[in-house]
Amino acid sequence: MSSSADPGGRLLAIVNHQAHFLPAQGPIGVFIHQNTLHAFQHLPFEQAVTEAAKLFGTEPYMTGAAFRQAIASGRIKPADIDAVLANEPEVELWPSGLTIRELRRTMLLPGAREFSPETIEWEVREGGILDDFRGDLTPDARAALTSDTPADLFRFCLSHTASATESPSRPLRPRDGVRAATGVDIDDLVRPLLIKLCGAFLDQGLAFWSMPHRAEGFWQASRRLLSQPMAPQAHGLRRLSEYARMSATWDGIEAVKKFLGLLGVNEDEWESVIQAELQALPGWAGLMHQLESDPALAPHEPVPASLMDFLAVRLLLTTAATASAVAEPSNWRRELPPATDPEAARLALAATSFDVFQLAGLPSRLLSALAPGDLRNVFQTIENFGDWERRLVLHLAYEGRHARRILLPLAAHRRQGLAERPERIAAQVIFCIDEREEAIRRHLEEADPENETLGFAGFFSVAMNYTGIDDAHGVALCPVVVKPQHAVKERPAPGHHQTYARRQAVRRWMAWNSHNWFNTSRTMLRGWLGTAGLGLFTIFPLAGRVLSPHGFGRLVKWLNDSVAPQPRTELAFTRDHSSQHGASHGLLQGFALEERVDRVAAVLGTTGLKRGLARLIAVLGHGSTSLNNPHESAHDCGACGGRRGGPNGRLLAAMANDPKVRTLLRDRGILIPDDTWFIGGYHDTCNDDVDLFDLDAVPSTHAPDLMRLRDALDRARAMSAHERARRFEAAAWGLDAAGGLRHAQERAEHLAEPRPEYGHCTNSVCIVGRRSSTRGLFLDRRAFLVSYDADQDPQNASLAALLGAVVPVCGGISLEYFFSFVDNEGYGCGTKLPHNVTGLIGVMNGYESDLRTGLPWQMVEIHEPVRILFVVESSPDRVLETMRKNPLVWEFLANRWIRLAVMEPAGGPPLLYRDGVWEPVTGDDEELPVAPSSASWYAGKREHLPVARILNEKTMGTAA
Repeated sequence: MSSSADPGGRLLAIVNHQAHFLPAQGPIGVFIHQNTLHAFQHLPFEQAVTEAAKLFGTEPYMTGAAFRQAIASGRIKPADIDAVLANEPEVELWPSGLTIRELRRTMLLPGAREFSPETIEWEVREGGILDDFRGDLTPDARAALTSDTPADLFRFCLSHTASATESPSRPLRPRDGVRAATGVDIDDLVRPLLIKLCGAFLDQGLAFWSMPHRAEGFWQASRRLLSQPMAPQAHGLRRLSEYARMSATWDGIEAVKKFLGLLGVNEDEWESVIQAELQALPGWAGLMHQLESDPALAPHEPVPASLMDFLAVRLLLTTAATASAVAEPSNWRRELPPATDPEAARLALAATSFDVFQLAGLPSRLLSALAPGDLRNVFQTIENFGDWERRLVLHLAYEGRHARRILLPLAAHRRQGLAERPERIAAQVIFCIDEREEAIRRHLEEADPENETLGFAGFFSVAMNYTGIDDAHGVALCPVVVKPQHAVKERPAPGHHQTYARRQAVRRWMAWNSHNWFNTSRTMLRGWLGTAGLGLFTIFPLAGRVLSPHGFGRLVKWLNDSVAPQPRTELAFTRDHSSQHGASHGLLQGFALEERVDRVAAVLGTTGLKRGLARLIAVLGHGSTSLNNPHESAHDCGACGGRRGGPNGRLLAAMANDPKVRTLLRDRGILIPDDTWFIGGYHDTCNDDVDLFDLDAVPSTHAPDLMRLRDALDRARAMSAHERARRFEAAAWGLDAAGGLRHAQERAEHLAEPRPEYGHCTNSVCIVGRRSSTRGLFLDRRAFLVSYDADQDPQNASLAALLGAVVPVCGGISLEYFFSFVDNEGYGCGTKLPHNVTGLIGVMNGYESDLRTGLPWQMVEIHEPVRILFVVESSPDRVLETMRKNPLVWEFLANRWIRLAVMEPAGGPPLLYRDGVWEPVTGDDEELPVAPSSASWYAGKREHLPVARILNEKTMGTAA
């Protein structure tokens, strides 16, 4: 059917397509990391960031100034730039003259200056660039320019630089045309009212009054509200109620068509106009789309969100605003003047050529002697190697040095010999693969070398809908791409029902009073009386939170435990058989025996724990607890859907302790000794607390083992906090381990702390392999560590499962941090300081702005924006074969959204994958320093640190 015969179908297709370009962030309370440019993932990375930058008006890479600083500090070495340029052809610009590669290198080292068309005229006349040649010229370049003056060379460049002809453009949407014609920005009329309507419609309990008719959808609820005689209207929308009443019988899609028609938008212009209108408030539009796609994302109350409805309301307001500004809604088309003054652009380009010729030692006399075609090629080469192109080369050099700083020390560590493994490990601790766990794992093995740590995705293969003992409803504890099929509930253990009943009664009373006070405080009279009468008393908890955050937090916890003590609990997770018996709300209640065996086998088999298990094995989920932090969920476990993974660790341990499960695991080649006991636990990555669950069930024979493990964990978590404290400028130098732990705990409890922790800010590499290959290495909390033994995986089944999970998850985390760093205003959400929570769904700047998506500056400020490097301990053929079988994983690799290297288990240099070719990484330009302890290596340093080998008799034993 043609588009003209079915305009509604075409319109729906356009809106659905444009939805892909909107932020894919749901409510901030369940923050899921993902590739910010997910809509461009089908394109090669370099093309994608360029196209996205043009569409969104953002930056594709770090600024030129940041790259120059990296060169000055040695973070980028000249050899790194040469390695990137070596991939380009060596073409002469004129016979026996400079090559394109040499000219480009000159523009990077020492580098041409950046000239802005907005300031170039001042720089030429007043800035002094024509007073003398650059001060950093080589002696040969300065000698070659003796026959020229700066003014003569600049005039030569200007005479050979053509003016850019930029014809007037057509406005993309009514706002652009109206502003060009009248100087009025109708977005100033549309945005305030649209934001208020979106906030009221999507509100999850913060508003005192719910939006009327919300169940009918955003379009109908907004239209009804705006059509009332006394409806709230922004200044300048005089005909708004008229248009709202006129559209009483239209649904959302018909309203979009009608308003596009009133605005005079032809059908062939629908796509461009709709794209521009949606991108005008991408945060609110994106959240509408996310809640439309998955209503369950709404934290408290699902709402009938619709992107088409959002567009209909936006066009209603736009039509009214346009009519108010230019009389008729369709009278907005005007030619827009060029964005840049052509003469200023010509001056800036001439100044760049002037800079390059100085650096290359090319006087105007020599250039004038070139053939006209050759001279044009010289100027064209300079023009083609513009700002973005130069930054791409510098970015690749930046990543190239990063890869060498990881791979060369890793290879040296393997060559120097790995530690011998004790005949039987004292305790094994399975952590999440999260790179924040790298430090505590390293410190745990330093504290007690007979401990061994492993890494597995933090939901530990038990995807479930979990309802805690204090929870009103269940939540999904699994990756966001997985829909849990099983429900698990926490319940009071036998003999603790009275404690549970008392706790519930207290909590109900507190909730009722809190709810009533919340509502009372928001009425005009009682709010004033309450503030005047009781406001004075809030100074005491406020002072406690600020003056002694840790002490006040402990006091609050003691009061809560005294008033409403926590009963001992257990998990209801078993089901007699795998049928639908016990299903509720589409979920199976608990796991059948075979299902439990599958989950335990997935973890133990993949991590290589098929034999030689320790007497104690702890399974630690993780999360993050902080105060007054809207982005708290972004610090939780991504593998648990942006929630805390303690229940997952507890559940896996309970399953693995089941004798029936162990018996069936033997048939799969997994032998769990009779004296092995599993313990679930939870690590808080913000305050570095470690809680172990169900300790009363641990056999008395294991009491010494448990005491030894707890002592090692206590020392490890203190040292982990101490290591994190070096990154915080508020932490004094010279703290001991106890002081570092206290500092971390205070940050977590501080009411006004914008950086309770840095989250994934240091992530840069994911190592998939045996722990023996990385044990004893200081990786600076930068590595996701995934346990995998290729020798126990002949069919690549475990490798396929691992890469299918860690590539999208770790790749998504890395890319979100990458883009939020390179353009924190465009891709991130700026600084936290002006943020206000709105509707319990997100943050705005102040009281009225677009929803801010991405990560705040305080979470990314120390990040190094590199695409994550996956290092897999296996053969190249096995890795590529496995990745090709998974379309999503292959897309990440083939389009260069991630980087890949392999290490043969038997040894040899690392191999780096580049455009279909495996390149050995060799050289001695990155050493492997040796330090007696982690603390001695990072002492007195705040910056990113290179890989180091922690070597002493206690930690490493005898080298193999």
